[in-house]
Amino acid sequence: MGRRCRNSVPELPEVETVRRDLAALLPGRHVARVEVPDARAVQGFGPGGRARRRVTPAAFATALIGRTAREVLRRGKYLGVRWDDGSVLMVHLRMTGQLIFGSPRPNARARIFFTDGTCLSFCDTRRFGELWRAANWADDPAVRALGPEPLGDGWDVAAWGRSLRRCGARVQSALLDQRRLAGLGNIYVTEALFLSGVRPTRRARALRPAEIPVLAANIQKVLNQGVAHRGVSFRDYRDARGERGRAREKLDVYGKAGRPCPRCGATLRGVKVNGRGTVFCPQCQK
Repeated sequence: MGRRCRNSVPELPEVETVRRDLAALLPGRHVARVEVPDARAVQGFGPGGRARRRVTPAAFATALIGRTAREVLRRGKYLGVRWDDGSVLMVHLRMTGQLIFGSPRPNARARIFFTDGTCLSFCDTRRFGELWRAANWADDPAVRALGPEPLGDGWDVAAWGRSLRRCGARVQSALLDQRRLAGLGNIYVTEALFLSGVRPTRRARALRPAEIPVLAANIQKVLNQGVAHRGVSFRDYRDARGERGRAREKLDVYGKAGRPCPRCGATLRGVKVNGRGTVFCPQCQK
C-alpha cells in the first residue's frame, strides 16, 4: 500500500489547487514561444505506445504563440487554459504531472514562455500526462464524458444515489467511475467510505437509501478538506508554485494499513478492489 500511496494520482483537490494558483498567475499573459522536448506530451499514446493525436510539437507551438491567457478551468481531473481566441489548452496530469509557473524547469516535457519572461513548465517523470488543444472547453470529448462535479451546484445527489444503487460493481470501483461523479480517486474515496462506515468491497447496489446522503456529504467533506489544505503530497504532487500540499496530515486511513483505526483502535486492513489498493476498518465499516 505504501508504494501505491507514493504514486497516488492527483485528484480533484490537487487539480483544483493548481487551477486556483494558475487562475491568479496566467490571465493577461501573452505567449512568446513554446518548447516541446517530448513529442509524446502533445501526441498522447494508445495501445502499443502509438500516438493518439497527429500533431507535431511545431504545430502545437504555432497554435499557442501570440495567444493571451484569459482564464483557467477545471472539470474533474482535467485542467484547461482558455485563450483569447476561445481555444483551450487541455491538461491531464495523470500520475506524476506537474504544472509549475515561474522559471523554466530543465526536465519539463513542454514549456510555454510568456512575453514577460515567465514560464509554465509541464513536468512529468512517468510521462503519462497529456497536453492538447481543444477548440471549445465544454465540447471536448474528455469533458463531455464526465459526470457531475461533487463540489458543484449541479450535483443531484438523489439521482446519483439511484444510479449508484443500480450498479453491480464494488462501491470503491463505482465511486472511481468518472462517468458517475467527476474528480474522485483512491485517496478521497477511501477517506469518504471510512467516514461513512461503508466497506469498499460492498456492492454499490447494496447501499441502503439512508446511506446515500451520508456518503455524499462525506465525499464533499473530504474534498473540501483536501482543497483547504492544498492537496495531498506523497512523492510527486506539487502546486503551481512547486510547493507540497498539506492535506496528507488530515488523512484518517489512506496509506495506513496495519495501523490502529483512529475511531475504534482495530487494525486497519489493506485490500485490492479491481486491482486498486484501498484501506478500511473491519469494525467501523460494514
